[in-house]
Amino acid sequence: MAQQGPNPIEVYQGVAQSIVSTFGNVNASQLSASTPCVEWTVQKLINHNINVQTFLHATLTGQTMDPGSMFQVDGPIPQEGAEAALKSITDTVISAAQGMDLSTVVTTPFGEMPAGHFMMIPILDLVVHQWDVASATNQNKAMDSAVAEICLGVLSPEAVEGGRKMGAFGPEVVIPSTGSAQDKLLGLTGRTP
Repeated sequence: MAQQGPNPIEVYQGVAQSIVSTFGNVNASQLSASTPCVEWTVQKLINHNINVQTFLHATLTGQTMDPGSMFQVDGPIPQEGAEAALKSITDTVISAAQGMDLSTVVTTPFGEMPAGHFMMIPILDLVVHQWDVASATNQNKAMDSAVAEICLGVLSPEAVEGGRKMGAFGPEVVIPSTGSAQDKLLGLTGRTP
């Protein structure tokens, strides 16, 4: 089966490189800062992002892992540091994805779907949470507009509603139709641009 739409590996590589850089610019005094994810500090968002990529890797390689592990965020930052830990796991995900047929059906918390399709969900998570961490730590919050458009495409009405029911998204922030893809993405996920 031919891949439809953007190449998930290429999108993931670019997004991973960008968020690794953002994590590298977080200093220890910023870890307890609040974020647009109301219940999570910068440290908890960093841990969540590392955990989500670990879960993605497990899913791509056929390992069983409790989806709740993605939300176990109360521990310390990994000893090697946020930047190194995220780079390591994203490199591992890229290697696994490059070594497989992305049309292979994998079992996910959202049901069975092609691996390439599932990769888009953690990509969305990385993009939005990079903005959250950048906002909380006074870094550049600009998203690549093409990536923001891709992420908007991932957010079907069902996905948005499911995200709200799970508590992952706050109430929608209405953005004018003339708003940027970044602003629309942020608004759909309950964030004020």
